[in-house]
Amino acid sequence: MKLSFFLVCLLIFAPFAVKAQLCNGNLGDPIINYTFGTGSSKLPAYITSFEYAGGCPGEGKYSVANFLLGCGDRTWFLLAGDHTRDVGGSYMVVNAASTPGTVYIDTANGLCDNTTYQFSAWITNVMQKFSCGGVIVLPNLTFKVATLAGVVVATYNTGNLPITEDKIWNQYGLSFKTTPGINDVVLSITTTPVNGCGSSFAIDDIVLGMCGPAVTTTLDGNITPAIDVCADYADPFILNASYAPGFADPVVQWQSSTDSGKTWQNLAGAVSTTYTIPRRTSGVVSYRVLLAERPNINSINCRITSNSIATTVHPKPAHQSPQRIRGCLGKDLILPYPSDISTSILWNGPNGFTSDKSLSVVPNVQYADTGLYKLTQQYNSGCSTLDSFYLGVFPGATVIVNPVQSICEGKSVVLSASGGERYEWSPAQGLSNDTIANPVASPQDSTEYRVTISNSYGCRDSALVNVQVFRNPAANAGPERKMYLGDSIILNASVQGTAVDFYWSPANFINDILTINPTVYPPEEMQYTLMTLSTLGCGSASATVKIKVYKDIYIPNAFTPNDDGINDFFHIIAADNYKQFNLQIFNRWGKVVFKTTDINKQWNGRLNGEQLAAGSYSYYVDILKATNKRFTKKGTILLLR
Repeated sequence: MKLSFFLVCLLIFAPFAVKAQLCNGNLGDPIINYTFGTGSSKLPAYITSFEYAGGCPGEGKYSVANFLLGCGDRTWFLLAGDHTRDVGGSYMVVNAASTPGTVYIDTANGLCDNTTYQFSAWITNVMQKFSCGGVIVLPNLTFKVATLAGVVVATYNTGNLPITEDKIWNQYGLSFKTTPGINDVVLSITTTPVNGCGSSFAIDDIVLGMCGPAVTTTLDGNITPAIDVCADYADPFILNASYAPGFADPVVQWQSSTDSGKTWQNLAGAVSTTYTIPRRTSGVVSYRVLLAERPNINSINCRITSNSIATTVHPKPAHQSPQRIRGCLGKDLILPYPSDISTSILWNGPNGFTSDKSLSVVPNVQYADTGLYKLTQQYNSGCSTLDSFYLGVFPGATVIVNPVQSICEGKSVVLSASGGERYEWSPAQGLSNDTIANPVASPQDSTEYRVTISNSYGCRDSALVNVQVFRNPAANAGPERKMYLGDSIILNASVQGTAVDFYWSPANFINDILTINPTVYPPEEMQYTLMTLSTLGCGSASATVKIKVYKDIYIPNAFTPNDDGINDFFHIIAADNYKQFNLQIFNRWGKVVFKTTDINKQWNGRLNGEQLAAGSYSYYVDILKATNKRFTKKGTILLLR
């Protein structure tokens, strides 16, 4: 009986050695790693006692999200991204105002005896100083480790999380050491806020991992997260592991990863503190070392890991075979372009030629420039290449052209080039032959032609020939015009063409024969001719407009809308330079059957598409002439069928 009581007391009061701080050595791979995934989803019921709510959570509720804006009546921080900034990574946000509860609870099984572990999470206060009207209950959380029987063995309280100027993630948690026989624990994070507005926070990356002594991996004596080398590297690539005291019988195991640390594999036989990385010609491989007590080295729950080092080996860039290049006497030579991924280049050649430019040029090539040119290229990977080019110099070709030609629209011109044995013109459109020295060009528009010549040595030269096409003159005197005697009217004319002179004829009753839209005032019907002349020798053109002069307005008294083509419409014949025109036609009951403000619009004896009956109809016309004199008249018109 006494022995049983003693064992119970031992379990209650001393199952673990507890440290109320985070691990100051190295951690192992996570035994529990709750990251809240991506997107927004409800947590399993056993994880938390708070109620799920999508979007901004109300009092006593939580959400899982990766972006929240305007929460807490628009007084919380913008909650964009999780603690680790994973793409689409989510966090849990809790509004625990006046609501004590369990934020997170889970069970860890299979822990090792006499082993230290760390239980932690990243937490941020989401409220600003003006949240809750400035009267804020600050978040306060408790981390707890207990046996399966419910005996509390370790606790840690965060204290009140202070208000900050921005959302700041901080890591909180505790470390504890197991004792023999107790290998399963319950982990929880709870909050017990006092009543009032506030107690809102976000939590992410809840992790349980083994905590051990510091262990460090170096590569060729250097601590580095990554190294890039070329496939021809000369470094030994020797990994060394060092660790602080803390294990009674420590052993190591080297591991490698080919997927950026997502998965790791043991390296067979690599169990000493030194490991020589096998040589390879390409690929990315990461390395780290495991450290544990000898019996625990194969248990993920009972070992720690070092820092990892990523080694990237870049394949050697392709090396070009020696090449021959052609230089043309007296011409600039553009050397072959280097790789677009090289970080630096250097050309070396005869006569002390050097260049570090991507666009390297041997100017005004002479026979003395003949010889071997070497191109050295360096890359970020540490790789380099050396390529060679032999320059041979040959007689050059020089093109001679007349650079500018002019023709009138519809004409042709012979282009002329010399200096080569072969000719190529472009564009070919409008040319009689694009492979001769003197093609006939008949372009429809001004065109810039390029001629490229070459000789038997393959040397080339080119030049531009610009053929300007002058537009022929064209005249448009405008439509026939009608006016009243004593009025004036403006002619609506236009001219086209390149460098065109024009004038009107005759010069009688016109204000200016040299303006394109003159004012005319003939006393009787008259014709005016617009004459145009190209100043560039591209011909002439003319056009005539008739001006009708009315002494009065003519209103017919009858019409026969029977579609025989004779007198089928009623319209008023008057000048077209009026300021206002209004015509209305009524049936015998006074209903309007036709109206218009366009003097050229005619009545066909219909209303809404239906033929009206023969008979007498009344009209009223009101015209304001160009001279501001008003003409009005009422009368009758006879519709005959």
